[in-house]
Amino acid sequence: MTLEALIFGGIGTLAEVAELDRAAWNAAFRTHGIGWSWSWDTYAELMRPGGDRQLAARYAAHLGQIVDAELLDHTHQNHFATMLAGGVPLRPGVARVMNWAARGGVKLALVSRSDMEPVRALLMATARARGGVPFDVAILRGDVTRMAPDPEAMEAALIALNLGPSRALAIVDTPVALQAGRAAGLRTLAFPGRLAETEPEDFEGITVTHALGPEALIAAWRGESQEAAE
Repeated sequence: MTLEALIFGGIGTLAEVAELDRAAWNAAFRTHGIGWSWSWDTYAELMRPGGDRQLAARYAAHLGQIVDAELLDHTHQNHFATMLAGGVPLRPGVARVMNWAARGGVKLALVSRSDMEPVRALLMATARARGGVPFDVAILRGDVTRMAPDPEAMEAALIALNLGPSRALAIVDTPVALQAGRAAGLRTLAFPGRLAETEPEDFEGITVTHALGPEALIAAWRGESQEAAE
C-alpha cells in the first residue's frame, strides 16, 4: 500500500494566517460600527472549540447582544481575502512537500472553514512560492453543513479523491482539525500553528513536525509516533 493523497486540514497548514483573520474580524466590526475589538486571547478562545461557522453569533450570545452575524461574517471574509491577497509566506516545508507530492503523483486536497474568496486569494498570492502546484480537491465551508471537529469535510475530501482513509494522510494545525481527521479514519501529522500554542498536549502520541518534509509525512502515515525534526 502506498500513500496516495495529502489532505491539508485548513489554510493554516499552508500559511500562518490566524493574526490576519483576527484583524479581519476587527475590521468588520469597525465597518459596521460594532464596538468590539477581539484580543488575541479572545479570538483564540472563540476558535478553540470549532464546530460552527459563526464566531460573531457565539460572541454576541455570550454578551447578551443581538447583531447581524451573517453580515459581519460576510464582511470579515471580504476583509480577510483582501489581506491575504497582499501576500503571506508559506509555512516551513509546504512548498517542498507540495512539489514532492506533484512529482510522485500524490494527490493534494485542501479542507478549509473559509469561503472561496479568502482561499482563492491565498492560493493566488502563494502560487509562485508553490511552484504553481495546484490542489486536486478543495472542500470549503460552503460544501459542508458541519465544521471540524465534525469529520464531514475530511470525509468529503476522501470521496472527491476517490480514496479510502488508509491511503491518505491529514496534515493538521489545530486540535479540532486533528479530531476531524481522526474521526474520518485518517492518520494525521500534527503541524501546529499559533492557535495550537496553548494546547500542545492535544498532539501527544502522534507525529509532530514544525517544518513539513517527506520523511515526517511517511512516518505519520505509517503510524510511527515521534517528534519529527526537519
